[in-house]
Amino acid sequence: MACAVAAAASFARVGVGVGVDSRARPRASATFRSSSRVAVRSRARAARVAAAAEERVTVIGEALWDSLPAGLFLGGAPANVACHLNELGRPATIVSRVGDDELGREVLRRLTSRGLDTSSIQVDDGGVATGFVVVTMKGAMPSYDIVQPSAWDAMTASDDLVAAASGNVVVYGSLAQRDARSREAIKAAAAAASRRVFDVNLRKPFIDPELCVEHATGCWLLKLNDEELPEMAGWLGIESSESSDASDLAEKVHAKLGCEMLCVTRGGDGAAIVSKTEGFVQHPGFEVTPVDTVGAGDSFLATLLDRLLSGAGAAEALERACRVGAFVATQQGATPFHDQTGIDALKSK
Repeated sequence: MACAVAAAASFARVGVGVGVDSRARPRASATFRSSSRVAVRSRARAARVAAAAEERVTVIGEALWDSLPAGLFLGGAPANVACHLNELGRPATIVSRVGDDELGREVLRRLTSRGLDTSSIQVDDGGVATGFVVVTMKGAMPSYDIVQPSAWDAMTASDDLVAAASGNVVVYGSLAQRDARSREAIKAAAAAASRRVFDVNLRKPFIDPELCVEHATGCWLLKLNDEELPEMAGWLGIESSESSDASDLAEKVHAKLGCEMLCVTRGGDGAAIVSKTEGFVQHPGFEVTPVDTVGAGDSFLATLLDRLLSGAGAAEALERACRVGAFVATQQGATPFHDQTGIDALKSK
């Protein structure tokens, strides 16, 4: 918890509590983006929102700060997904909980500055601090030390929370369900959804096999990575080994769970989807030199979801999701602004 207090003090010293995303500059002391550039970006985003399908998305779970060697970055898988959906022009509502502290207020400022609806983010009145994660990088690969307790552990299943999810596509994962309070809140939101998107997103030591199987069963879209796939298979009683064919294993897990679509990400080697309507589809990924892979999977999920909700087929949605995920892996932080020219220039493997 001392690291969170120190971070809040650092915010006050460097003056970043004004809602400007530090990811847009190399250091906290660098110049702010011009108002004209913000206006152009806002108009472009508004045009994309108008063109997007009407179906709305609610993401529920952790909103927190990632402490990386390069500085503090807004994070938490659900918050990351919402930011990337917004970059893609699809409205997203975030349901989470922050502390009544400077870090919590900065979460709200940053998300609001990205054009996101934060009205459903609860503020803890019991003295629990805003979520904080110390991220250690080995090359471009992260490991996580997740502070507990955090405000997002204490979400309550209020009428407002259920209303924010009602009739929407609801996106959530397993980490935010490590505490019984948020577990019940997420369960209520999932029950009110038009479709459920479950991103397994396992984080040791907060792994509950029974809970993961429960939420994966019958969901519209299940996302897991190539390390989580055999874990899920084992929980379902499906035998596998290092020599098991990944496509065969994915199809067996998909059939056992009865979900509409199952997506397996493979890091730099692309991803695959198994669906009831299109069978097995895969993409090899893109040629990039990763800088920071934090948030790449969340940008992938946001893009995949956006394309699928817009009516794209699995192959088209997968290609775009891999493309955006690869771009994000070349940037610092989990939620960089999308450079369409840079994204479109990437070459497939």
